[in-house]
Order: sequence, then structure tokens, then C-alpha cells
Amino acid sequence: MGTNAIGSCYRGAKLRLICILVVFGFAVTQSARADFIQTTKGQEIECEVVEDLGKALRLRTRIGVVDLPKDEIEKHTKKKSPWQEYRERRKRCEKTADAHYELAMWCDKLDLGPERADELDHALELDPDHAPTRKALGFEKDDQGNWVRPPSANAPDPADIAANRQQAQQEKLVRKIISQWFVKVRAIHDSRMSPKRGQVDRKKFMAARDNILKIRDPLAIPALTGVLSSGNRASRLVLIESLSQFPDDDATMNLVVMSILDPSKKVRRAAAEELARRDDPRVVERLRDALYSDEEGILRHSAAALGVLHAIDVVPNLIEQLSTEVPGIVRHSRAVYLGDIYGTFGGRARIVHGGYLVGYSPGTIGVLGPGSWVGTATYYEQTMVSVYRTEVQEALIAITGENFGFDRRKWIDWWDANKPRR
Repeated sequence: MGTNAIGSCYRGAKLRLICILVVFGFAVTQSARADFIQTTKGQEIECEVVEDLGKALRLRTRIGVVDLPKDEIEKHTKKKSPWQEYRERRKRCEKTADAHYELAMWCDKLDLGPERADELDHALELDPDHAPTRKALGFEKDDQGNWVRPPSANAPDPADIAANRQQAQQEKLVRKIISQWFVKVRAIHDSRMSPKRGQVDRKKFMAARDNILKIRDPLAIPALTGVLSSGNRASRLVLIESLSQFPDDDATMNLVVMSILDPSKKVRRAAAEELARRDDPRVVERLRDALYSDEEGILRHSAAALGVLHAIDVVPNLIEQLSTEVPGIVRHSRAVYLGDIYGTFGGRARIVHGGYLVGYSPGTIGVLGPGSWVGTATYYEQTMVSVYRTEVQEALIAITGENFGFDRRKWIDWWDANKPRR
């Protein structure tokens, strides 16, 4: 291709580019109108119309770009917007730090945040040591005369940051150690104390028990409780032996729960006996709270544990829970003498006895002795049923050494006469 042809193509492309820019600039100028809009809801919006979307206008406001449906526009007034005035001032702005700082302060008054930031940046580019700009950006001079930003009042203390970082590292290490204990305890339990196949070998079980009782690391408590509590009764009794070696609250907490919720009465009592040895007043308070559980089993088991602890202070609470009235269905049965048999054959008859004719009525069916099944008619009735809690009674007996059965009045009289005087 010749030089003239190349030049001709270049001039044509340049001309098309200029036309495109002119048209684009015209469109931007037309779309970026300065407007004041009042909505049908009484809102007043100072904005620029960025784009006409057909049924809505895309507006640039101080809080950002929003789309406003046209049917919500009540009044639309064109005027010069702060952004348009800013662009005009920016064109006239001298290339000095002072000029850009002054324009930034003008933006600040009109709440033009992004524009204010741009002008302050321009001022620093022109003069990095411009004092008014530095102060506007929050800088202060230190003892060496360097511009520095002082820490924010809401900024976290570096010491707190370091402490939090150290705590996070410690928690990570703790989780790792606990995980390792889970692996070790599960291996001991599953292979010797509760094998998946075959019966438990007593010799292996006792060897595993010895290994469990050698563990003294408090970080092993989650693994001991998590693994052994899911095993058989013997495993759970070993768990109580193991927890008895730890004075930590973690161990006490698990013993309290076992004393109430374990399905085995023997395990519950063993846990309560260990709690009694700890002599921790918090245990009594938590078990006292459990006396008022909606779950009947929790109520009864907590009473039994309090009896083991000989918790004299809870006697009034136990008396309160000796018995209760609950709605229930009662079954009533009425004897039926084999339908109509007695009615058919058991009527009054005249018989000869000793040469005389006498009247006789059989009182019963003779072949049916006492307790014989004779048939019943059953019906059900909804009524209030008295529930007597033997576990609560036994706890009162264990604590007081007295036995007044379920006579609440006598228990109250005993308490009034014998309660501790403080």
C-alpha cells in the first residue's frame, strides 16, 4: 500500500474517532443534567440524571447512584448541580497545592466526599509537605517533625491485639492436643473395653482401665467423657473413676450430668458419691434447680443425688416435690359373672331336704374360688392422679434419718424443729 493510501486511511480513521468523541461528549453532557426532583412521597432529591431507562431515571445523588421510577416524580426542575459546578471549578483550578486544598474545602461544604478526597490527593502530589492538606487528612507532626497519623480513638490497643493473637495460638494448640487425646482414648476403649466383635475380655478390660486411670492431663477430659460415656456400664464406671482424679470444673460438670442423666442407677449413684467427696456448694445449687425440671426422670434422679450428698439445705425443696397431682387416664374394671349363666341357672328353686320341701337360692357359683377369673367390664376415666415420688422420699430419709412416708405435714413439722440455725 502506498504512502498516500496509508495517510488517507489514517486521516479517515482519525476523523471517525473525532466524530465519535464529539457525539459521545454531547451525549454525556445531555445525560449529566443538573436536576432538582420532588417525589410523590414528599422527598427532595438533588441529583444529576445519568441515564434515561424508559420507565425510570438513573440518578447520581450524594449517597450514590439510584434508579427512580418516573411515576414517582412529581416535579422535575433543571439547575446547576454541585457536581457540574465542581467540574467547572476544577477546570479553572490552578496547579498549586493551595488551590486544590481550597477546592477540597469547597467540596467539603457541599458534602462531596469523593471529590474532596481527590483534591486533597492532588494537593499532596504537588506539595507533600503542605501543612493544611496534611491536617485535613488527619496527620500530625511527631517529635522528629515527620507527618504521622495518630491512632484512632476506636483503634484497638496493640497490646490487646498481641494478647488476642497469642490466645488464638493457644486455642489452636489446645484443639490439637484434645484431638490427639480423642484418638488415644478411642483406641484404648474400642479395642479392649468395648470391642465390636466378641465378648469383653476381663483381663484386657482391666489393663485398659489401668491405662485410662494413668491419664492426668486435664485436656484429656473432653476425650474421656466423649468416648467412655458412649460405652457400656463398666466403661462409664471407669469414666467416673477417671474424673475423680481431676479437681477441674470440667470434670465436676460431667459428673453432675452423669448423676442425673445416666441410664444406670449404679452409675448415677457412683457419680453422686464422687460429687459428695468434692463438697462443692455449686453442685447442690444445680441439683436443686433440677428438682423443678419438667422432665420427671431428671427431677427424681436429682433428688436421689441430693440424698447421696446429704444436702440438708434442700429439705424444704424435697418436701415440696414429695408428691404431685397430674392429669391422667384411670382404668376401672368391674366383675362380670360369666354373662347370663348365673341369671339362667342361679334363680330361686324349691328342693327336698330331710323329707321337707324348702326354698333355696345359690349365693355364688361354687366352682369359682376367691381370685378366680370371672370376666370383667372395663372403662376409662380422665381424672387427676396423685403421683408419689419414692426417690424424693428416700432422699429425705437419707438426709434426715427420719421416715414420715409421704406425709408432707409431718416432714414440714420436722424441718421447723430441726432446720439449721444460722
